Amino acid sequence: MSFDDIIVPEAFLKTRPNPVKTEEVIEFVKRTGHLDKPLTIEKESKVLKDGYRRYIVAKTVKMDKRSGCL
Repeated sequence: MSFDDIIVPEAFLKTRPNPVKTEEVIEFVKRTGHLDKPLTIEKESKVLKDGYRRYIVAKTVKMDKRSGCL
């Protein structure tokens, strides 16, 4: 599944993840090449259920599904 296929709920889009925590996740990804935890995506609807910060980070650092994030 590509990031373009994931549907991000409006409730997530209205929030702004904590920038300090987001930077910590970015640094983790840069060091390890993968996210600390996977994204939770509803299989049938492709709706993001959990991991909005990780989703943003993965898109920011241009990860793909081969990077172990999806």
